[in-house]
Amino acid sequence: MMSDSTNVLSPGRSISESVVAGSLLRHISEAKGRVITTQFASNIHRIGSIKAAADLTGRKMVFVGMSLRTYLEAAFKDGKAPLDPSTLVKVEDMDAYAPKDLLVVTTGSQGEPRAALNLASYGGSHALKLSNEDVLLYSAKVIPGNETRVMKMMNRLTDLGPKIVMGKDSGLHTSGHAYRDELEEVLQIVKPQHFLPVHGELLFLKEHELLGRSTGIKHTTVIKNGEMLGVSHLRNRRVLSNGFVSLGKEDFQLMYSDGDKAFGTSTDLCIDERLRIASDGIIFVSMEIFRPHKEHASAQLGLKGKFKITTRCLWLDNGRLLDALYKAAHAALSSCPVNCPLNHMERMVSEILRKMVRKYSGKRPDVIAVATENTTIGFSEHTEAKSSGTSATSHLRRNPAESVEGSHKTRPDNPEVEAEETLPEPLRTTPDDAATSSSGEAFFSSDLHQPKTLEHFWESFKSPTAVKIARIVNGGNKPNLSKIGVMGKDSTQSAPALVKSSKKNKWKPEEIKSLIQMRGDMNEKFQSVKGRMVLWEEISDSMLNQGISRTPAQCKSLWTSLVQKYEESKKDTESMKTWPYFSAMDRILSRQGEMATK
Repeated sequence: MMSDSTNVLSPGRSISESVVAGSLLRHISEAKGRVITTQFASNIHRIGSIKAAADLTGRKMVFVGMSLRTYLEAAFKDGKAPLDPSTLVKVEDMDAYAPKDLLVVTTGSQGEPRAALNLASYGGSHALKLSNEDVLLYSAKVIPGNETRVMKMMNRLTDLGPKIVMGKDSGLHTSGHAYRDELEEVLQIVKPQHFLPVHGELLFLKEHELLGRSTGIKHTTVIKNGEMLGVSHLRNRRVLSNGFVSLGKEDFQLMYSDGDKAFGTSTDLCIDERLRIASDGIIFVSMEIFRPHKEHASAQLGLKGKFKITTRCLWLDNGRLLDALYKAAHAALSSCPVNCPLNHMERMVSEILRKMVRKYSGKRPDVIAVATENTTIGFSEHTEAKSSGTSATSHLRRNPAESVEGSHKTRPDNPEVEAEETLPEPLRTTPDDAATSSSGEAFFSSDLHQPKTLEHFWESFKSPTAVKIARIVNGGNKPNLSKIGVMGKDSTQSAPALVKSSKKNKWKPEEIKSLIQMRGDMNEKFQSVKGRMVLWEEISDSMLNQGISRTPAQCKSLWTSLVQKYEESKKDTESMKTWPYFSAMDRILSRQGEMATK
């Protein structure tokens, strides 16, 4: 024997349907206007009680809701229906009757989104419009889990004005699941040899098992989903009570139905991925990559790209995060080698943007980056087209060397273009780049007056330096140092530092000595200050006063190379003698080691 365990924790006995029928008749008789009832559509017996009350009060019944008609017609075909569906008043004929002559039966007792009563609460039902003179009889129970949805629907209905009658004291509903005393009585009448509690939480099943044992049943147990049990075969039409035998367990999976066609497991329907995107958002990055020609592939020419970033389900902080994402994308691309494959660029940009958003808002969005290479135009041709005013690829500026040496040939006589050419690379845009939309799609904005909060955030993001981030993403590969550190404040230097050719950009011995001297004088500050990029800016300014035009990033990059060379020279006696800068570097770094020891 298997028995329902839903109400095993409810003491006593449930009230009879005859009691509910009497309560329905009483409330319908007291109503002066139209009466609306809602109940479970599958409870045909309750429909019969409502029909009896309608006949005794002289009201005509109207069904509003497809499921009511479906159940009634099925019961009618089986000969169990309490009324003939053809005797119901049609919904479109309701206006022909006075409100006191109507009894409307509706679906939606659990606040289902498309049910008639829920639509009426929004004022969105063409068939049912509620007013102050109506009386609503809630002849059902709120199923656990639907409390919030039903209460919101009731609040909307109350705001419309009808009188609502519900609750245990109204006597309008009784459970279809037996209470504890009734379950015990059934067990005592049947006296099964084997008993299996079903239908309910594990707590209810265990309690029902104990109830069965208390009535004298020897063989009873509780199983979970997928477990299979067997009992002895019939012998002489009797079961030998040898107890249950385990037949194994099936590995069941939860299956989802997503519409009329999509059906499968959570993995098949990407349930976890959809939840993650809804929580953390998603970023789409489209990159058009321009590589320099081999003959132009000097230390000053790296990868260039035009970016388009689109976000969904992501907080953009009034566009500030989007601006930061464009800066990060440019920095990530500039750290890639010139011959870097496209899939490496995509991975590089994706990792940097994901870390960017995580630091900014604590979210971990999915980042989908797609890189395409522009092979129809060379990098040198691309920059020349830009300088001549061609709008197709106006996002990129010309080679810094060409902007000086070839300006009398290619630069147009346009003061606005000349002013644009002096802007740092990350802050230059085209009209297309400044376009934004409410969907979160935008191009990089050239707002030179960014809020301090964004600038501080960008500086804090740069704290490990783009070189370290590139090494993490590349798995230890050395990025193109000549292009690292061109973002943020590093790129806000004056034009002369950016317009030197590759030959003129080579460090001279006197410039190297000057850098070592300045770095040595500020060694104590470098050991105590966290934001060291400010100190490199100070060194860059001091060198500029001496007529040496170097950006903070160039100074820092050279110093890193000098330190690496110094460490290598310490292991080689010959190199210690031949390298001209060893003694100067040793005085600084050995003193630094002594300070660290102290």
